[in-house]
Order: sequence, then C-alpha cells, then structure tokens
Amino acid sequence: MVLAWTENLSVGEPTLDAHHRHLFDLLARIDAMAGAGLALDAVQAVFVELNRYIVYHFSEEEEMMERAGFPFLELHRHSHRTIAMRVADMSAALSVANVERVARELHGFLTGWLVHHIEIEDFEYRPFLGGGE
Repeated sequence: MVLAWTENLSVGEPTLDAHHRHLFDLLARIDAMAGAGLALDAVQAVFVELNRYIVYHFSEEEEMMERAGFPFLELHRHSHRTIAMRVADMSAALSVANVERVARELHGFLTGWLVHHIEIEDFEYRPFLGGGE
C-alpha cells in the first residue's frame, strides 16, 4: 500500500503542505523503484534528494514556528535533528551489497514517520500558524 498525502494531513499552511506532499512523492518513488528492481544509483539519488529536502523543509518549518511563537519549538527541532540523523545514517550505510535492505528500511521509516510526524507533532503548531484546532 502506497501512502499518499491527503487534505486530512493539512497543517493549514500551504507552503508546508506542499513540502509534506513532496516527501510523500519521494516515498512513492521508492515504492516505484521497488517494483522495478532496485538500482544503487536510483536509491542513492532518492537519498540525496531526501537529505537535501528535509534540511530545507525543517529549516522552513522551524522558521515559521519561531515567527509564530510556537512554544514547543525546541522539542520540534530535536525531533527534526533525530529524523535527519536517521536518514543520513541510512544513506551513509547504503552499498551495492545492501541496497534492497536499506531501501526497505528507508521505506519503512518514511511510512511510519511521515503520517505520525504530521498528525502528532506538526498538528501541534497548526493553531499558532492559523491552521485551526
């Protein structure tokens, strides 16, 4: 089953919703690759894009939270650092010998993390950014 972004995952901020949709698109790319056979260079390309994008997304999200006076910003930053380190660790471990295992690990991690992070952690800032209760 491929997870997809839906309006139920909206944080009420169009820019951040677009960021989240892009992360789901990366997850879909991993799914598509698994169906076609995993090539090391394709998986590496996803990791490069994902590592860059999460740095960009987390920075943008944290700036918005800071401007909005979100009181749990430091906790959210810690969560972001943990996620970024986990993805960077998986990326660094990738090799020809383990491409399938690491791709499955990344897919499982993103599948479990994305919805949880948005629905639990990101929804906490919705009222501060004007996204409603």
